[in-house]
Amino acid sequence: MTRHETGASDYSARDLLANRAVLVDTVAPPVLFVVVNAVLGLAAAAAVALGFSVAVVALRLLRRQRLLYALSGLGGTLVAVAFALLAGEATAYFLPGIVSNAVLGVLSVLSILARRPAIALTSAAIYRWPLAWYWHPKVRPAYSEITWAWAALYLGKAAVQWILVLRQEVGWLAVARIATGWPAFAALLLATYAYLSWRLERLGGPSVDEYRQQAAGTGTASRK
Repeated sequence: MTRHETGASDYSARDLLANRAVLVDTVAPPVLFVVVNAVLGLAAAAAVALGFSVAVVALRLLRRQRLLYALSGLGGTLVAVAFALLAGEATAYFLPGIVSNAVLGVLSVLSILARRPAIALTSAAIYRWPLAWYWHPKVRPAYSEITWAWAALYLGKAAVQWILVLRQEVGWLAVARIATGWPAFAALLLATYAYLSWRLERLGGPSVDEYRQQAAGTGTASRK
């Protein structure tokens, strides 16, 4: 942990990656959908994927476990199944994910151009650090740079999966979604943590605690 991260928790990078519930709750439904669709058809695939997600939520409730990932998986599966059934095409199952990734990618780029990088906003929401610290001229560049990496991931995922949709490659869509999903997210999350630690040290800006002390000192001086 660097001096710029005093008081930080690495929950988002360590606890999240170690949580196997994420794999079950969010990765299993599309795999089941593709496998059952290949054997029994679209209607059966939709029923199995949705039934699995509902069962996972029920299991989490019975065990009094966290529902965040289960509900996320259920919501995503519900929307995806609805798209597939309305379109009558298995590939439509993946359209909501493609659209959401494209939107996230565009918003990430816009946040950089607006000088309010998305990763800084995400970090502020997790750690409750002062937003003004992120906009410091010796802090913001690090968050802008890493936000470009997240934008590339989102837009790359959307582009690859859209090409596979056009080619009607249902099986490869599942492979692409899994490969560019949790593994890519986990790798980039760890890379983000490492890059920010390294980059902030070289930018030489204040740590969060130093910034708070400076802000408190300025406020005290202004009241005198």
